[in-house]
Amino acid sequence: MNPYDLLKKLARQCLKKPSFSKKFPKDENKQLAVQIKSWLEQYGSSDDPKYRNEIQILRDFLLLHETALQGRVPVLSEPPAKRFYLVIDTNIFFHDENILSRLSEHDIFVLTQTVLDELCNQAKNKDLLGKKSQRILTTIRQFPAERLLRAQINRAEARRFLPQFHTATSNDECDHRILAVTKRFLLEKKPAQLLSNDFELRQKAAELNITALSLQEFLTGK
Repeated sequence: MNPYDLLKKLARQCLKKPSFSKKFPKDENKQLAVQIKSWLEQYGSSDDPKYRNEIQILRDFLLLHETALQGRVPVLSEPPAKRFYLVIDTNIFFHDENILSRLSEHDIFVLTQTVLDELCNQAKNKDLLGKKSQRILTTIRQFPAERLLRAQINRAEARRFLPQFHTATSNDECDHRILAVTKRFLLEKKPAQLLSNDFELRQKAAELNITALSLQEFLTGK
């Protein structure tokens, strides 16, 4: 059983238990609490959005269990929302012009110079893609300034952050700069994620221990 399957199984077990107001059971939950603690020690710090709901269920259950053992009534409060630095690839915008409206109010949109250049170049055309690019650029200009972070990185910096990759084509160079920006945030201990529908780019991200989500994965994980 992989970690995510185990997490879902534990979360389902927790949801089947009666609430604290109906005399939250103590002894029968001891073994489940041990399993949950073991799982959270290994995977509870994951930034993967598909884990978020289940992790919160497990943490709430542990709080209920521990306070019941002490004969107290727990107060379940909403944890502070985690802020992510989302590096969004150009193809995400073309698949969903409204992607920025789907971000959490706590998230920071990272606009790389590479993506901005691609959008500006496309916006010069008079075809449908050009008009779409113009609308996307307008949306970006209207995005709250306090939640938008411009990021630029040159070829030398990209190679320094990605020593295992060697630029072979101009397209590779664009991808590598996006990856390097994301990697730089992670090295600065900032929770960064890459959004891209480019499968090869996500594969490279996996090699660098970067969380890279497709549009569908991002939207279904929220």
